[in-house]
Amino acid sequence: MAKLLILLIGLCMTNFLHSKQPIKAIIFDCDGTLVDSEEAHLSAWRRTLQNRGHDLTLDQCLLYTGKSASVIAKLISESIGEGDPNEILAEKRAYYKELHEQGLPPIKATVDFLKRLANEKERLGLKLGVASAAVKSEILSNLKHLEIEDLFDVILSGHDDLTDYSDPEGVNKPKPYIYLHAAKLLNVSPTECVVIEDSATGVISGKAAGCITIAVPNRFTEMQDLSAATLKIESLSTISVEEFLETVFLQKKQGELSNGT
Repeated sequence: MAKLLILLIGLCMTNFLHSKQPIKAIIFDCDGTLVDSEEAHLSAWRRTLQNRGHDLTLDQCLLYTGKSASVIAKLISESIGEGDPNEILAEKRAYYKELHEQGLPPIKATVDFLKRLANEKERLGLKLGVASAAVKSEILSNLKHLEIEDLFDVILSGHDDLTDYSDPEGVNKPKPYIYLHAAKLLNVSPTECVVIEDSATGVISGKAAGCITIAVPNRFTEMQDLSAATLKIESLSTISVEEFLETVFLQKKQGELSNGT
C-alpha cells in the first residue's frame, strides 16, 4: 500500500511538472558554475600582469569574473596603458593551460544537482546543455575531467560556436546569442529554458535571451550585482529536482503577474 501511494504521488508530480511548468531545458554555465576554475583564471591573469610590472587588484577580480578572455585582455591593456591584447591573452592562456592540465576541482553542489537532473531528465522530458564563454577545448576538457561530458545534449562555446552571429560589440556573453543558439539546437523556446549562472555577465546574457535565469554565485561572484536574475540561490546542495522546478515555475509566474503578462 505504501509503495502504491509513493508511486501515485510520483505520477501526480510528474503530471504537474509536465502540464504546469514551462521548463523544457536546463542550461549550465561551466567556469564558476560546474568547475571551480575562477582561481586558476585569476592566477594566470595575475602572472601575466606581474610580468608587466603590475598586479591584479580586488576591484579588477570582481570586474573580470564572468567576462570572456578577449574582453579581459582588452581591459587589462587599457588599464595598464601598454601591451597588445592578443599577446596578453596568449600569455595568460599559456599560464592557465599549465594549471588546467593539472585538473580543476568541481563545484560539488552544482555537479551533484546536475547528476540528479540527469537521472530524472527522461521522466521529466528535460534536455540539458552547457553554454560557456570559454574556448571549446577548455570546456570539453573540464567536463571530461569531471566525468560529466556525456550528460549533456548540447555543449556550446561562446568563443568558437557563434560564427553564424554578427555583432559589432562581439557575440560572446553578456550578449544573448549563446543562449539563443543553445535553445535553437535543443529545439525549445528560450522562455522554456532555465539558465544556471554564477556571474553578472552570464545572468545578463541569459536574461537578454529571454531565459529563466538562476544565479548561483561563488566566492568570487557573490559581491556582483545579480539582481537581473529571476532567482538567486546560494547553493543547490540540498534542493531536489522537483523542488527546484516548482520553485522556478512559481517564481516565473510571479514575475509574469508583476509584469502584467
